[in-house]
Formats: sequence, C-alpha cells, structure tokens
Amino acid sequence: MARTERYALACRTFVEVVGGITPAQWSQPALGVWDVRSLVGHTARAIITVIDYLDLDPAGQVDMPTAGDYYGQIYLAYTNPEAIAKRGIDAGIALGDDPVAAIEALVERAMFLLSEQTEDRLVSLGGMGIPVNEYLKTRVFELVVHTIDIARATGQRADFAPELIEAAASLAAGIAARKGDGELVLMALTGREPLPHGFSVV
Repeated sequence: MARTERYALACRTFVEVVGGITPAQWSQPALGVWDVRSLVGHTARAIITVIDYLDLDPAGQVDMPTAGDYYGQIYLAYTNPEAIAKRGIDAGIALGDDPVAAIEALVERAMFLLSEQTEDRLVSLGGMGIPVNEYLKTRVFELVVHTIDIARATGQRADFAPELIEAAASLAAGIAARKGDGELVLMALTGREPLPHGFSVV
C-alpha cells in the first residue's frame, strides 16, 4: 500500500470518528490534560504539519533516513510536553464550530500538496531533512494512535485497515528498540512478561 494511500486512509478514519462525537462529548476528559476537542486538535496536527512543512523549501540533505530516526532524533529529544499540550488546545479551538468540515478541508489541502511531491522530496524539520515517505509514516502513526484514543474517549470504534495497525505497531516497536526497550516490548508481545505500569515508547 503506497504511503500516500495509507495516509489518506488514516485521515479518513480520523474524520469518521470525529464525525461520531456528540455535542456533549467535546468538553469531556480524553487524554492527559486534553479534553476531546483538544485531543482532536492535536490529532489534526498530523495533517496541519504536513501542510506546513510541504509549504517550506525542501531540505538539502537527509539527516533522518527513517521514521524511527525522527522519533529518536527530534521527537524524543526536543519535544516539550507543555508546548505539545498547548498546541493541541489551540488547534482544537481553531477547528471552530464544524470540526469535521475543517478537518476535511485540511485533508484536501494536504493530499493536494502530496500529489505534487516527487518521490525524493526531503521534508525540512527544523533544518533537518527526512524523506517525505518516511515523514508520512510518522503522521500515520500519530493518526492511528490518537484516533483510537478519541474513539475510546467517546465510546466509538476506530475501524482502521489492518495494514495501518501493522504499520503503527511496527513503528512503535522500532522506537522502543532505539530507546533500548526493544527486548521488553518483544517479551510483552510474545506473552512472556508484562510491560511496566505507564510504559510508553513516546
């Protein structure tokens, strides 16, 4: 399945789940400090960032060859939890009174920009280059994980294609390995040991 096709399918399921949120649920607790609206806003940033970064000039060299490198070199090393939380809140507010329509417009813009990219396009993230197809893997990961979060917070089911679940789970295992937790995750997945309480690869 092509990277852009996986991304489009992940976006579609995200939109479907957001469409199932009832008016009363938007202000309910969802994940950590986020209510449902803020979590939707944070998830929508997996679309917003594609638009923002593709509007920039391409990077001049590859600094992060894979999606795993993105999480190892940027996400885990430089992200600020408070800043991430605020951006989610702000993005949720910016979706306005019709979040589904707002997200659909964002998806349309992102897919248009992706259709114009060459296979060797390098996305510039803070001056560091990553191949566009590898960057899309990180966006699929975010969409899958957080759409499931939204669905659970609102009593729904996120019906992702098995290929998308596999891609997200594979990347999660890769991130764990890069952090030195690969054996721990492998033992848990094969039923040998439970994961520690609160364990997360991101």
